[in-house]
Amino acid sequence: MSEPEATPESEAALAKAAAWGVHLVAVPTPFAVGRVNCYLLEGDPLTLIDAGPKSEKSLDSLESGIEATGHKLEDIELVVATHQHIDHIGLIGTVAERSGAEVAAIDISVERLASFTFGSERDDDLAVDLMVRNGVPREIASALKEVTASFRDWGSPATVTKPVAAGSKIRMGSRDYEVFLRPGHSPSDTLFWDADRRLMFGGDHLLSHISSNPLISKPLVGEGDRTRALLDYRKSLALTKADPVELMLSGHGLPITEHANLIDKRIESQDRRTGKIFDLVGAGHSKAHEISEAIWGNIALTQAFLTLSEVIGHLDILVEEGRVTVSNDGEFDRFEVAS
Repeated sequence: MSEPEATPESEAALAKAAAWGVHLVAVPTPFAVGRVNCYLLEGDPLTLIDAGPKSEKSLDSLESGIEATGHKLEDIELVVATHQHIDHIGLIGTVAERSGAEVAAIDISVERLASFTFGSERDDDLAVDLMVRNGVPREIASALKEVTASFRDWGSPATVTKPVAAGSKIRMGSRDYEVFLRPGHSPSDTLFWDADRRLMFGGDHLLSHISSNPLISKPLVGEGDRTRALLDYRKSLALTKADPVELMLSGHGLPITEHANLIDKRIESQDRRTGKIFDLVGAGHSKAHEISEAIWGNIALTQAFLTLSEVIGHLDILVEEGRVTVSNDGEFDRFEVAS
C-alpha cells in the first residue's frame, strides 16, 4: 500500500499546526499501512501522542524526529496513546522509561495495555474461533494465528499512570483537550479535541486515504464475546461528523480538513458494501467466508481475518436491521435473508 503524497493543502495544514507548537513525527512500521504519525506538542507538559512500533529503526526515527523540533526524547513529560494497536503503542514503554514521562490512555484500556501479550493472545484466540465458525478452514486460521503472533514483538506492555475518562479533559502541550471515546477501529479509539482551535487528534478513527478497518476484537468492558465493530464505528463517525473540526491530525496519512465530507464518503461506501453483501446472502452465500471469497476472490493468508471482520461487520448491520437472520448449525454460523 503506497502512502499518499503531500499536497499544498496538507503542507499548509501541518505548517498551521507547527505554528501552534504541534509537530508531526512520522515513524516507519513493518505494516502495509506505512508510517505512523506521532505528534510532539510543545509546552507544559511536553507531550508525545503515540510512539510507533517497537524496533530500533522506529526508535531511531522517533528520536531524530523529536530532535528536529529542538527537543530530545528524554525531555518528554507525557506520552499519550490514541488506541491499543501495536503500531501506536510499541515504543511507549521505552519513551516512558528513558524520559520518566507519565503515560496517559483512556481508562478502559489500562488493563489491556498493561497485559499486552495476554490481551493479544485473547484477541488471537477469538479470531481463530470466529474464522472457523464462519467457514475459514482451521488450518488457515491456525496458520494466521502463528503469523499474527510473530508480529507481537513490535508491541510492548505500557503502564498507564494517568488514565483519562471519556468526557474529561487532559492537559497536553499547555492546552486542555477534551477526551472523546469513539470505538470502532478498536474498542479504545480515543480522540482529543481543542475546541478553541477546532483541532482534533484522531488516531486511526478517520484516515485521509484509506478506510479504517473496524476490527472485531474482545470487548474491553461490558458483556459479549466480541465487539460489533462496524456498528460501533458508524455510531462514532456520526458523533465525529457533528464536531466542528477544521483540522484533524490522524494516525496515518495526511491531515484532514474536510472531515464531514470524508465521513459521508466512508458511510456511502459502507452502505454500498452492505447492499452487496445482502444480495450475496440472498443468492445463497450463507457463510461469511463464502461472502468474503465472492467479493475478493482468493484471499491472502494475512488478509483472511481482515476481510472476514469486514464482512461480519456488515452482516451485523443487516441482522440489527432485521433484514438477515443468523443461526448456528452446530458447526458454522449461517446467514439467510429474513422471511
